[in-house]
Amino acid sequence: MNPVLDAFIGGWQVNGIYTYHTGLPSTATVSSGLASAEINTGSSDRPNQIASSGLSTHTLAEYFNTAAFVSLPAGSYIFGNAGRDTIRGPSFANLDASLFKNFIIKERFKLQVRGEFFNVANHPNYGQPGTSLGAATFGTITSLASNANMRQGQLGAKLLF
Repeated sequence: MNPVLDAFIGGWQVNGIYTYHTGLPSTATVSSGLASAEINTGSSDRPNQIASSGLSTHTLAEYFNTAAFVSLPAGSYIFGNAGRDTIRGPSFANLDASLFKNFIIKERFKLQVRGEFFNVANHPNYGQPGTSLGAATFGTITSLASNANMRQGQLGAKLLF
């Protein structure tokens, strides 16, 4: 190829990584219960579930139907009927991309100029909602799934020989 033309259109490389997974399961618990303390099960008590925990629209303030769970009667030694992993958290989606351009300097030397971009869509990935009935954060999402949730980019150059 013509060296001038090759300098403009030759030697490009495009890469991408797309990550997606559905939300992680969580279990509703009660902040204080007598049944597991007396029996020494080593786990938290579960509340009673009286309705579906699903919502048609999710918000950060109420990610699941918090009215679906009720506390156990005070002083009771019974376990709640809410099942394990009945609450599904938010899904995770991320796109990372890179663009490389290789310039041949001599036969053994190549210069690579690269741009790498993380979370290209600038999509926030939220953490799990609070699942402890009676806590102020019950049903509320207060965190991000990872610290690198904002769009980031970096440029660099590398000499290959």
